Amino acid sequence: MTLAPPQASGARLISVRVEDRPGVLQRVTNCLSRRGHRLLSCAVGEGSRQGELCLWLRVDTGRQPPAQAALQLAKLIDVVEVADLTEEAPSEWAVGLFDFPDPRAKGLERELERFGAQVVERSAERLLAALSGPPQLLEAARKAFTSMRLRDWVCSRPIALATTGGRHEPITQEEG
Repeated sequence: MTLAPPQASGARLISVRVEDRPGVLQRVTNCLSRRGHRLLSCAVGEGSRQGELCLWLRVDTGRQPPAQAALQLAKLIDVVEVADLTEEAPSEWAVGLFDFPDPRAKGLERELERFGAQVVERSAERLLAALSGPPQLLEAARKAFTSMRLRDWVCSRPIALATTGGRHEPITQEEG
C-alpha cells in the first residue's frame, strides 16, 4: 500500500463537511459511484462544529469535468459545505502504527528516532510505535521499518486543509 497521493489523471482532493447522521457516508459514496467517479481514499473525522463530520475524499473523476464530483456532492441534503482542495496546495497529514515482534532488534531505536516515531507500547514480545506526518514520511518509514522485521502496520488515509489564501471558497448547492 502506498500512502502518496494517487496519480490518476482526474484525481481530485475534496473536503466535505456533512451533518453527522446515520447513512450520510453511504449517501456520499452512492452519489460518487452513480456518476462514475471512483473513490480512491476516504478519511473521516470530527470537525470543529458539533454535529458535523469532515470527509476528505480522493476521487478519480475519470473523463468527467474536474469540478463535477464536488458539484454533485454539494447537492446532497446532508452536505453542509464542499471544497475542492486539489489546486490549493493542501497540507496533508496521516497517522501510522507499526508493530515490531522484537523490541531489541538491532538499529530499531535509531530508525524510530530518525523518523520521529513515538513508542506507544513496549514489552518483551513487541514494540508498538506511532508516527504522524505527511503521507510521504509514513511511506518512507514503512519501507525502512520493513528491514527491522516489521510484523504489521496500519496507516490512516491523509486528511487535508487548504494552505493558500486563507479559507477556501465552498462550493454551494446553488452552483451545482
